Amino acid sequence: KQWYQRRVAITAGMTNKICAKCSQAIPNNWLIFEDRYYHAQCFNCSSCRRVIDVRETFNQNGAQIICGNCNVSVNLPKCLICRQPVQGQRLIYMNQSFHFSCKKCARCGVPFQEGQANDIKILQNGDFLHKTC
Repeated sequence: KQWYQRRVAITAGMTNKICAKCSQAIPNNWLIFEDRYYHAQCFNCSSCRRVIDVRETFNQNGAQIICGNCNVSVNLPKCLICRQPVQGQRLIYMNQSFHFSCKKCARCGVPFQEGQANDIKILQNGDFLHKTC
């Protein structure tokens, strides 16, 4: 994987170029990336489908072009409970990640909070408890 920023050229003029994404003719304005031609609206993220501005950072993975936002989400660990990416502090047990707010005390049912990592004990069965419960 490589990160690209401002390595896309914008050109204009009459042409017989074919878009690498949609395989349609490009009549006038086009983008060039890695010697391939694109309509501006076809140069989009393979994940979220948002058109990628030529000034933003993006990633290429094979034929897929991934915007910076999606690349961050794809590479972050996922919470075992809600399956969403975990940014910042997280609970980790048996190589699994959890949001603090998704994991609840097995005794009192209250969710944990960031900054409480030292106040949590984990039982042999994998239950998380507040040390005070």
